[in-house]
Amino acid sequence: MPPMPCSPLNPGLQDLLELVGCLLLALGLFTRSAAFVLAGDMAVAYFMAHSPKGFFPLLNGGELAIVYCFVFLYFWLAGGGESSLDRLRAPASASALSPSRA
Repeated sequence: MPPMPCSPLNPGLQDLLELVGCLLLALGLFTRSAAFVLAGDMAVAYFMAHSPKGFFPLLNGGELAIVYCFVFLYFWLAGGGESSLDRLRAPASASALSPSRA
């Protein structure tokens, strides 16, 4: 498949965004912000690279971009979880508002 001829996005910037965003997600640091940016990144990737080839993701090869977009949207809504660095960095009053396990 030939590369897209004048893509308006800088591929180096996209690579750096995905690398840093996924590292932040793996560490659980700034989880919601990183996941929101990465979901947008995957949506742009799908609409720029895959949707011109057809409407359905299974026919245009964009199924992974759609799956990653929805996984990142889930992380944006759910947050980092119990073992994230966001939880350790939060003040004590914020942890009192969250439900505790008894």
